[in-house]
Amino acid sequence: MTAEQLLARIEAIADDKNREFFSRLSHTRYKLYGARVPDVRKLAKELAKEGAADDVIALPPMCYEHVMLKGILIAGSKAPLGQKVKMLDGYAALIDDWALCDIACSCLKFKKREEFDAMKEFAASEEPFKARLGLIAIESCFCKEEYAEEIGDVVRGIRARGYYVDMGAAWLVCTLEAKVKGAGSKILTSGAMSEAASAMCAGKMRDSRRVDRETVRLAAEYVKARKGNKKR
Repeated sequence: MTAEQLLARIEAIADDKNREFFSRLSHTRYKLYGARVPDVRKLAKELAKEGAADDVIALPPMCYEHVMLKGILIAGSKAPLGQKVKMLDGYAALIDDWALCDIACSCLKFKKREEFDAMKEFAASEEPFKARLGLIAIESCFCKEEYAEEIGDVVRGIRARGYYVDMGAAWLVCTLEAKVKGAGSKILTSGAMSEAASAMCAGKMRDSRRVDRETVRLAAEYVKARKGNKKR
């Protein structure tokens, strides 16, 4: 598939109204066509069936939707783990907003120990979006009892800083609490998270219907006490 052919497919699902709305929310450096995520996912499936995935991944990024297609197709690739990790590493360097990260991660089907270990290494990266990719990949695939203790190690091992990393950690710990009762709150109240990530996590727990209200109360009290101790 050529760049011109791919661009024509993307232009066919462009949505001017959505582009105007999204451009006010995103600070992406890429050109926007405003294609809606379900339409991009559908196009990715079509391209994979047509055998064009490798071409789409190899082409230099032309627009926001193309980058998103790359992420979805890489996530769905059946390449050996080493090759897939290399592709994800290259993809992480293209990410400049949360959606490009999280939508790709939602398409991952990781289950194996070596896949967890690879994403744990990503989470420890000093590059913010590579770190977020690792955190959200773990959130999507490994929020299970057998990984609960190690997810605490993942959070403690975060080196990157910034809003998107803190929010990635918050999502991970909140989802873990929703799926493994007590595991997420244990990480939160252990001091493993940054102050900002702790506050974000408590907020996510408050907004979640899957986290019990007593845990929400204790999380809020922890965050309040932590802020109070800092002021002393």
